[in-house]
Amino acid sequence: MKTFFMVALTTSLFSPLAVMAQSFWLILQNSSYGIEKIEMKNMDQCQEQGKKYSKSSGIPRYLCLEGK
Repeated sequence: MKTFFMVALTTSLFSPLAVMAQSFWLILQNSSYGIEKIEMKNMDQCQEQGKKYSKSSGIPRYLCLEGK
């Protein structure tokens, strides 16, 4: 019985942290290879890297997405 309460308490304490976790993804479109996804630290880094990719590849197709 104690084990059940410990699991319930631990789950309720850490579940809000899991909901607050965010991830940022840079999605690149490349005509030769299709699409590629790369996880980024934050949205600013994603935008910056997407712009660099567009300049270097000549293909201005990138998208930054925010996930949980």
